[in-house]
Amino acid sequence: MFRLSYLWSVGSGRTLRETVLESSPVLALLNQSFVSSWSLVKELENMQADELSPALSEKARLHLDKYTFPVEMMVALPNGTIVHHINANFFLDQTSMKPDDGEEQDGTTFSFSGGFEDPSTSTYISFLKEGLERAKQYLAQ
Repeated sequence: MFRLSYLWSVGSGRTLRETVLESSPVLALLNQSFVSSWSLVKELENMQADELSPALSEKARLHLDKYTFPVEMMVALPNGTIVHHINANFFLDQTSMKPDDGEEQDGTTFSFSGGFEDPSTSTYISFLKEGLERAKQYLAQ
């Protein structure tokens, strides 16, 4: 199982909860391959500063290093290594574009294929599958 993390500073993940996280195919993939969690940036900053738990502090640091306001979605290994991430604003921009308008982030082009009518569902499933693929290189080591 891989850790799927959501980080945000303030506000809520309402847009994600009311769209892709209500999709049956997304929920099935999450339940099959991920341990999903949500963290506030402030909580991670407190964990990072905790000198009594260096392992937890390091995992918090790894997540904070990849965080961009307001919400960052991350796929992480159990040791805290982030193998894939996407900012929620970029994700929402991608899902509001027409299919031929796709752009790259971190060398990945998100597409609307996959047989889903909702571009956000297709894009999110692509994000999760890409995270699983990227994790394979770490697991082979």
